[in-house]
Amino acid sequence: MKATPPLVPPAEQPLDSPWWLAPALLTVAAVLGGTWGYRSSPIVHASAWLALPYIIPLALVAASWRPSAHRDTRTRGLVLGGVGALTALVYAHLATFVLCAVALVLWAFHGGG
Repeated sequence: MKATPPLVPPAEQPLDSPWWLAPALLTVAAVLGGTWGYRSSPIVHASAWLALPYIIPLALVAASWRPSAHRDTRTRGLVLGGVGALTALVYAHLATFVLCAVALVLWAFHGGG
C-alpha cells in the first residue's frame, strides 16, 4: 500500500509566481514618490539632514524584498513595501507641515513679535 503525502493547507503552499515583481515595482514607486515629494516641497532648499528620515521608507521597502514561501509572509512584506512607498511620497510635505506648525507655535508663544 502506498502512503499518501499529508495535505498542506493553502496558506502554507509555496508560491508559483515571480516573487520579485511586486518588490521591484514598490522600490521604483518609493524612489519616484520620494523624489517627487522632496522636489515639490519647500524643504528642498533646507539642510540635508531633513532628508535623513527617508531611511525609514526605504527600510520598509527593503523588507518587501525578503523572499517568502508562504502567502501570509508575502502579504506582510507587500504591505510593508506599500506603506514605505506611501511614506516616501508624503514625508516631505508632512515634514513641511510639522516645521511650519512648530514655527507658528513658537512665534505665538513669543508674543508674535
